[in-house]
Amino acid sequence: MSSIAVGVDAGGSKTAVTYSLDGECKGVWFGAAANATVRGPERATAAIAETIELALDGALPNAIFVGAAGAGRDRIADALKDSLESRFAGARVEVRDDAYIALRAAVPQGDGAVLVAGTGAIAYAEKDERGFRAGGYGYLLGDAGSGFGIGAAAIERLLRAYDERAPRDAFTAELEAALEVRTLSETLQKFYGAEIPSLAIAAVAPVVLDLASRGDRSASKIVQAAAAELTDLVKAAIKSAALAGSSAPIAFAGGLLGTSGLLTYLIETRLLNDFPTMPILKGNPEPYTGALCAAERLL
Repeated sequence: MSSIAVGVDAGGSKTAVTYSLDGECKGVWFGAAANATVRGPERATAAIAETIELALDGALPNAIFVGAAGAGRDRIADALKDSLESRFAGARVEVRDDAYIALRAAVPQGDGAVLVAGTGAIAYAEKDERGFRAGGYGYLLGDAGSGFGIGAAAIERLLRAYDERAPRDAFTAELEAALEVRTLSETLQKFYGAEIPSLAIAAVAPVVLDLASRGDRSASKIVQAAAAELTDLVKAAIKSAALAGSSAPIAFAGGLLGTSGLLTYLIETRLLNDFPTMPILKGNPEPYTGALCAAERLL
C-alpha cells in the first residue's frame, strides 16, 4: 500500500505544501497565508487544509508535518494539530514553528542555527537536539528587522514627510510611486483599509531593499537598522544554545534573505566577526523541504 507524506510551510505571506508518494516528491503547491497569530487558528487551519487538499487532489495523507508561523506557542501548535487531525482522519500530524523546518531544510541533522526573515523574523538554534529560539513575537510585539519592520519604518518616514517633520526627497518620491499614493489620506487608507494590514506593510520591504541597493541614503539607513536587529536576534539564539566557538552552521532563510544584497551582506559581515568558526549557509532549500523530510520520518 502506498504512503503519502505531506510537508507544510505555513507562513505569514503564503502556505507552501509538498508531498511524496512512496518517497518520491511530487511537487509543490501554494495557498493563502496561514499565520495563526494574525489570522487565528481556525482560518490558519483552513488555509493549510485547503492547500493540502489542492495538492493531493482527493488522495489521503498518511503523515503531515507542519512548520507554522506562530506555532512556537503550545496553544497555537495544539490547536492546529487537533484541527488537522480531525480534518485528515488517520493521518499522523505534528506541528512545530516555521523556524524548525527552515533549519532542517538547510541543516538536515546535527547542531546549527537559522535566521528567518520574511514577513516576520525569528532565530532558532539546536544543540544536542535541544531547541533555543529568539524573537518570533509577531508584528505587535516584535519582528524588528523583518519585512513588516522595514515596511513600517519606510511608511513612517513617508508620514513624517507629510507632516513636514522630515524632508520630501527622492526616497519619499520613489515610495509614493511604488505605493501609488500621493497624499497622507491615500497612504493611511491603503494600509488601514487592507484586508491584512501587516501583510500590506511587509510588502513594502522589497521596495526599500531595492532603493538601498541603488544607494538611496534613507533606504540604506532603514536596512542598516534592520540588519542590526536581525544580527542581534540570531546572536541571542546562538549564545543561548552555547554554539559560539563551534563549527555549527548558521543558515539564512525567508524572503528577505533569499538573495544577496545590502541586508545579507551586513548581517553576514557582523556574524563572521562574532562567530568566525561558524560557516554561513545561503541559498538554502525551501523550508517546506525540511517539513517533508520530517513528515517522512513520521511514517
